[in-house]
Amino acid sequence: MKIHEIFSLEDFKESIPFTAIGARTCYSSGDLNYLLNDPRVVSKEDRAKFLSKLGNYKHFSVFGHSFAYKDLKDIDEEKLDKIVGKDLKNLPKEKKAEISAVKIAATRFKSHYNPEYPTVIGVSLRHYLEELLQTDEEAYFKTFEKMADYDTPIDPVGYKDDVWLIGLMKEYDGYAVFYIDNVSRTMTHQLVRHTALNYSQRSQRYVKEDENILIIPPSIKEADCNIDNKILEEIRNLTQKILSFVEKSDAKENLKESVKKRVEKYLNEEKYNTLQTLFKDVDQLSQIVYDFAVYNCKIKREDARFILPHGRKTTIVVSGTLSWIKDFIIKRTDPHAQWEIQKVAKAMKTLLENQGVEF
Repeated sequence: MKIHEIFSLEDFKESIPFTAIGARTCYSSGDLNYLLNDPRVVSKEDRAKFLSKLGNYKHFSVFGHSFAYKDLKDIDEEKLDKIVGKDLKNLPKEKKAEISAVKIAATRFKSHYNPEYPTVIGVSLRHYLEELLQTDEEAYFKTFEKMADYDTPIDPVGYKDDVWLIGLMKEYDGYAVFYIDNVSRTMTHQLVRHTALNYSQRSQRYVKEDENILIIPPSIKEADCNIDNKILEEIRNLTQKILSFVEKSDAKENLKESVKKRVEKYLNEEKYNTLQTLFKDVDQLSQIVYDFAVYNCKIKREDARFILPHGRKTTIVVSGTLSWIKDFIIKRTDPHAQWEIQKVAKAMKTLLENQGVEF
């Protein structure tokens, strides 16, 4: 028995736009306000076409942000018989529903089962699409056309410290979707270790890093550590020298001019001989090496990014059942957690509590 034989696309219609936001986050440098005005997110027709392209590429992970629960005792008993097998078909329907829910949970990664609701199973649109493709490729692609029938608006329900709660389902064990901005890749490397959750992160393969910045930890900003000006001057001189080579490349003039303006703006800013300045100077040096690799050496951005610091700013969409979101929050609000992920976890907790979610 496949998920698409138990669930229908309509079961996921309220949360399909969250998949679109997650997907656009991967490919866009725009903020949430930009995404909420992006036709590929807010127009049902454009969204369906965009998601169809992702379906073409088998880019299934973004569909994990769309989630639904179903009480299996409400479906046709013949479907339950297929799941439990002929040896158990004479059991009462509710017992077959319980067995079916456990069986699905045991065989589908990131599905959700709670013995408190023994006949209920939660699955994502990812489960639905992956199994539909295995069964009927034509029906799989037609499913994306059907997505254009659902005009569900996105209305974020809360904001705190660069964290937005953009979706919340409260039935059974619930489901929450967060948009997190202005955090470092260092933090998201820690975040994605919580493997029960779903993630869509701004891509360094497809999104330009030209205007990106380095996240500076408070300890670096506050460090009482003077840096020899000669060291800073050497780094800036080297940055300027590499810039001169980038300007001689055969890249488009507007691209070269953009690099020049960025570097000169930074070099002309008032500087202090602090550890924070050293961090920023090294970040600019890595950026101009990245530019040189892309424009002079014709290296793909996906390979040139290897020189960039993992403290660079990024954006990520995170979703999961409330039980797993709470698990993350409990672990990362602990005083031993690093400052940045603590800040995010505390913001997520506040946003959920504001919506009546208890901890």
